[in-house]
Amino acid sequence: MGQTPARTSRAGSLLRNGGHGHQLESSALDAEDRRELTERVGSLAERFGAAGHRFYLVGGLVRDLLLGHGIDADIDITTDALPNRIAELTAGWADVIWDQGREFGTIGARRGDTTVEITTHRAESYDQDSRKPHVRFSDDITIDLSRRDFTVNAMAIELPGWTLLDPFGGRTDLASGVLRTPSEPVGLFSDDPLRMLRAARFCARLDLEPTPDLVAAVRSTRPRLNIVSKERIAGELTKLLELPRPSAGVAFLEHTGLLGDLLPPWSVAPDGAHGAARLEVPTAALDAVDAEVGLRWAVLLGPVCSTADRAAACLAALRIRKHTIGRVTAILGTVAALEAALEDAGRTVPPTSARRLVARHADALTAAASALTAWGQPLPPASVAVLREIEATEGEALRKLPVDGHRVMTLLDCSGPMVGEALSWLTGQQIERGPLDEATACELLTDWVSRRDC
Repeated sequence: MGQTPARTSRAGSLLRNGGHGHQLESSALDAEDRRELTERVGSLAERFGAAGHRFYLVGGLVRDLLLGHGIDADIDITTDALPNRIAELTAGWADVIWDQGREFGTIGARRGDTTVEITTHRAESYDQDSRKPHVRFSDDITIDLSRRDFTVNAMAIELPGWTLLDPFGGRTDLASGVLRTPSEPVGLFSDDPLRMLRAARFCARLDLEPTPDLVAAVRSTRPRLNIVSKERIAGELTKLLELPRPSAGVAFLEHTGLLGDLLPPWSVAPDGAHGAARLEVPTAALDAVDAEVGLRWAVLLGPVCSTADRAAACLAALRIRKHTIGRVTAILGTVAALEAALEDAGRTVPPTSARRLVARHADALTAAASALTAWGQPLPPASVAVLREIEATEGEALRKLPVDGHRVMTLLDCSGPMVGEALSWLTGQQIERGPLDEATACELLTDWVSRRDC
């Protein structure tokens, strides 16, 4: 992994007010954020306080508030009140309450457009073969925070006093650009192996550098991912590739060995040497293309998968959505068609090949060209110009024949396979000649059938 990058001035300012149990300076949170939170949950905090219970904003909300990212998600709260008491205190405040998570200490509620999840402080433990925790409730906020994934997510703000609790130095880590766990990382990753993939996502999303002990823990604990469902893994990888700049997270996966575990083409050969297909992680390439998941997957897998079908098989094994797999297959298939056309034509696509590409691969042409550019193999300018001209002047007409199957049956007095054969031949003629009108198409078909019958 690279050196820790310089932080923004906003992050640097966080260092001036770190620590456990410090009242937040007015400059630490945006005034509008304070006003909005007070408006949305201030009265609920007062209810809990009046009943003798603590009320803490917690997790990613606190992190994002300190970074100045605002409030763009549901509000997570933790308290020393037990679930039944949470439900009682929330009943007079909320419009709707749901308690499907009561067993795990969580009560959900909505008031107007504000949704909260309120959870009793927890001190859970895990079985060796399951991510499902055995929940034990606690009255200690520090114990609760110690079980969270990373220090930057292990902070809380107590309301109504706006006191920051940061027992594990999350605010300092956030300012310094460090990804660290609040307790021993091997235990945390063993308990919930999905946290290893979340580490990759936080490296990319927040521009954080993992500590050496965190990296070592992932390397030693990564076989534990076998207890996580493929669907959950697919979800985390999708979230990573949806980020504006996912490269740091993908580099983390490669560096720790997780990428090879999840995508066999990236794995190291048994003798310790790199496999023939193994390349450097195309990190810059991932950041260079649009944040479309199918394109990002194509950019990642294209250099190490010999065919589009092999890439599709990798994604299917991960239970990636069929729509995404289809998109990746289309992009990589179009890449292969572009490369073949360039090879046959000496690096300049002739009009006939351009028509074939526009007619058959229109939906993936732009993405395929982006992938080639990301890999350092951009289309020659002359070929780009030909493709653009054909698309602009002929594209719509090329993708639709001027006659349909019913017209062919009437014209040629035929049915069955011959209709499909006639339409296929006519498609080829349109690619060779350019878009046809109905009269020309009928003339060509009549001539074709007469020669066919000879």
